[in-house]
Amino acid sequence: MNALADPRVGEYLNDHAICAYQKVGTFKVVNGQKPGGNVATYFCLADGKTMHTIAGPVDAGTFLKEARWVVELRKLALFEARGNTARYREIIRHAHLDRLKQEYGIDLVAQVNGWQQPGAMQPFTAGPWSKIVLRGADKQSQVHTLLAYYPLAKIETIYKYVFEKILGEKISTLPVEEK
Repeated sequence: MNALADPRVGEYLNDHAICAYQKVGTFKVVNGQKPGGNVATYFCLADGKTMHTIAGPVDAGTFLKEARWVVELRKLALFEARGNTARYREIIRHAHLDRLKQEYGIDLVAQVNGWQQPGAMQPFTAGPWSKIVLRGADKQSQVHTLLAYYPLAKIETIYKYVFEKILGEKISTLPVEEK
């Protein structure tokens, strides 16, 4: 599942992204290997607004599919919004709603549109939208739900929720433990 080791992924990211990483959980290295653990990949704008997230490790094909989707979504949003921030946010919101409906059979358009005014950005809280997320639902569908309710949420406001609630991990500043 080491998508980042695939040269196709590296080439695509080098052409379309600026990459960074941040360790937010702790893990043990046993005999030079890191057993288990978890990862979340965030596709963000330069100001830290999250366009998309991949919850958990995925293979190279899946990673490339998601990366290509978000790159093309950004192009579409820039073209259609033409500088209108509220319209840009709505395009991102509806892209996540479309993925939910097409790939998971979850139609949240009425709930999301009834929850807040189009183009509005509510402050992130775990309350209102999380009632909609099905417990035990696919992690990626939960991410699309989060980003449909909070399109372009700042990474610093959602990363803890993704890591702890969707991935079931704990945020930790403890160092990596070698055994």
